[in-house]
Amino acid sequence: MNDEATTHYNSIIDQHSLGAEFLRDQFGECGRPKIGWQVDPFGHSREQGSLLAQMGFDGLFQGRVDYQDWQTRNRTKTMEMVWKTSTNLGNQSWLFTAILRDEYSPPDGLCFDDSCADPPIMDDPRLHDYNVPERVQAFIQASQKQAAGYATNHIISPMGADFHYENANEWFKNLDKLTKYVNLEQANGSNVNTFYSTPSCYLYGLNKAGRTWTTKTDDFFPYADRPHGFWTGYFTSRPALKRYERHSNNILQITRQLNAFSNSQLRNSIFVLSEAMGVVQHHDAVSGTEKQEVAFDYAQRLSVGIDNAIRVINKAFDKLLPKDTQPAPGPQFLCQVTNISECLPVQDQTRFTLTLWNPTVHPVLQYYRVPVTKSYTVRDPTGQPILAELIPVSNATKKIPGRTSTAGNQLIFRANLPALGFNTYFFEAKTTEENQEPKVKITQNAECILENQVR
Repeated sequence: MNDEATTHYNSIIDQHSLGAEFLRDQFGECGRPKIGWQVDPFGHSREQGSLLAQMGFDGLFQGRVDYQDWQTRNRTKTMEMVWKTSTNLGNQSWLFTAILRDEYSPPDGLCFDDSCADPPIMDDPRLHDYNVPERVQAFIQASQKQAAGYATNHIISPMGADFHYENANEWFKNLDKLTKYVNLEQANGSNVNTFYSTPSCYLYGLNKAGRTWTTKTDDFFPYADRPHGFWTGYFTSRPALKRYERHSNNILQITRQLNAFSNSQLRNSIFVLSEAMGVVQHHDAVSGTEKQEVAFDYAQRLSVGIDNAIRVINKAFDKLLPKDTQPAPGPQFLCQVTNISECLPVQDQTRFTLTLWNPTVHPVLQYYRVPVTKSYTVRDPTGQPILAELIPVSNATKKIPGRTSTAGNQLIFRANLPALGFNTYFFEAKTTEENQEPKVKITQNAECILENQVR
């Protein structure tokens, strides 16, 4: 289940495409999912519903909704609805949506896993702890209580939960007994019939009921599970990981473009980053709700994926860059930590080139920063010098495990890039005479004084 609050639609589509491809390869067309199971994300966006509807999903199940919304819907029998997830796509974006009564957990007292404290079903009357009547009544009462909040005589009861499905044999042994004895109780007047089912079968039953459903057009945000208990901190928590996920997505899309334009056919090398990006969309990943050790693992997976993508980028540029470029481009590499003003391979070079790729469908004119230790003359793709300014960043040497950067300056220049294309810029260190900066006379206006308020 991907997060819905801190994700980008591009990455959601990529994740679902990757998963759908795997299911198709393993199980064929019949393995394509038709039901959304978003039972643990912390709130729901209608854009997520719109994406699922456009992907061909028939329905969506949710677990976490605001406690006041849940109480109102349970009281008015509107736990199931048609979600109109777009204002301009019409019924193409309509998605039948159901809210589970107990999120993804079984009814109280009916957990049958190793880590559960609830008693198993003991159906041998000779045993002193024989408990079939008690267990059957517990399930019937829970079912009747749940049915009070739903509009039809069909209800769905998830079995298993977070960290509570580690012993499948124990679960199915008890569920077999529960199904058998609950259905036998109908002879004594019970109106509960239970059987193994799936979300698809459940929605089929609701569709056959032939009733009209209420609708919803907005988000399920923000999510609160109690008064003053709003789950909104994760919108901004772990900002470094959130930024790294967005940066990694940029690299992924660029790599795909270059691989296609150069006809390098290195899709398998891109898969490492695609897979890492898919995992990081998890509702306990990009959201920032995971433990620190897990956040480190996500970041490491992205880093390894980018390393693989860089090799694809290099091979693509080997094909795309003109061979007669002077000076020769040489080996290409991607500087991944320019955000801390570091690019070790170029910072002390006398000459180097910088190739900038524009992945958008329109030309862009932007300023770029290159970490360096000295001043350079910068020339555009035609060989003409362009304006570049050397800005001091820090006089201190930055010590990073395994490497040391001495780049205390950033060279800032403006680049004009064509749509879906690249330009190469040439850097050559200035001589001592060229590095002499003209003296600037600083004037002061005595009529304008800015200062803090004196208390």
